[in-house]
Amino acid sequence: MRKIPILFFLAVLHAFYGCDNDTNDPKPAFNVKGFISYENDAIEQVTVSIDGKANLTTSTDANGYFEIPGVVQGDHELQIRKELNVQSETTNESVVSVSEKTVEISVNENIEIENLRLPKAVVLQEGQNITQSSADISWSPTDDNEFREYKLYRHNSSGLDETTGDLIHVSTSLNDTIFTDNELNPAEQYFYRVFIMDDFGKIGGSNIIDLTTDNLQIIGNGGFESLSTDELANWNLFPNDGGNPSNSINISMMDPFEGTNSIEFHHAEASGCWELWISQSINKASLVAGATYKVNFAYKSDFTENENMDLVLRNATLDLWLIVPIPFEASQGWEELTFEFGLPDDIGNNDVIVDFHFCIPGVRTWWLDNITIERVD
Repeated sequence: MRKIPILFFLAVLHAFYGCDNDTNDPKPAFNVKGFISYENDAIEQVTVSIDGKANLTTSTDANGYFEIPGVVQGDHELQIRKELNVQSETTNESVVSVSEKTVEISVNENIEIENLRLPKAVVLQEGQNITQSSADISWSPTDDNEFREYKLYRHNSSGLDETTGDLIHVSTSLNDTIFTDNELNPAEQYFYRVFIMDDFGKIGGSNIIDLTTDNLQIIGNGGFESLSTDELANWNLFPNDGGNPSNSINISMMDPFEGTNSIEFHHAEASGCWELWISQSINKASLVAGATYKVNFAYKSDFTENENMDLVLRNATLDLWLIVPIPFEASQGWEELTFEFGLPDDIGNNDVIVDFHFCIPGVRTWWLDNITIERVD
């Protein structure tokens, strides 16, 4: 069998595929140079990248210049980015904000770009006018003439970017730099960051701020000071005087814990007990499912004995009964009691009735004052 020389075989292959050789020729490569400024001054250590490729990435020198060799002929995206230490107007502290920009370039020869300018870094200021449910968020404006919009994000931790945060506001006006967030819960920490966009994407990301909303006192008239036509505001009183006409719950002006009034409970049955309680309705919006709350109140009595109070929170979904031991001590006068409780994850959609409920046997009198319920976490 006759062997075909290898050179002859390669020549046949070349003849067969020779018509496509032109399409496999490598494209020519060129140098891309440029100068970058920030607020009219040259800026160093700006990261410069073409098409996000590591081998086409460099940074500006002390005079604001960069050079990237080996950029193949064609259309590319040139990205510039710099983390900047800028001063907050509200705290006078240095914060970190990001300025960046993407521009389209066409490379057909060695080129030098002289008009690259980083947008002014945007600084998110500390939250203002913070209440239990709202806060004012403001930031400094950018100066980029290709600005498209601000995007404000909120999150429950400092790990905040466009993917982890909730987008809560978009503004397309360059000078529209304040937003009131009205969708907040009491006593909760929130984190914010604003991103600046042009038609290519981000041109900056601000520093991150955090704030904690004010705590909300969910009990109204807990000191029993407010009266409406001689009746106690916010509260309903249930002395169970149908069982014994001498059972009573009254406003007392005798030796209150604080202020002018306290509330006096009197049980008149020598044996057994009639249930006495006070109650008020709490707006469901003031409660957060799964949160922990702290209860505080002052108490005194004309007897010495450990008794229980039931704190009850109820609506169509919620039926929470908490047994609270109270060490009544007649000789001690006013004492204070503090305890915490957690709400379940589902508290329904209706307002919640809260009861301070007693079943104390014997002919006895006791007083409560300064009832508060506040969120802990």
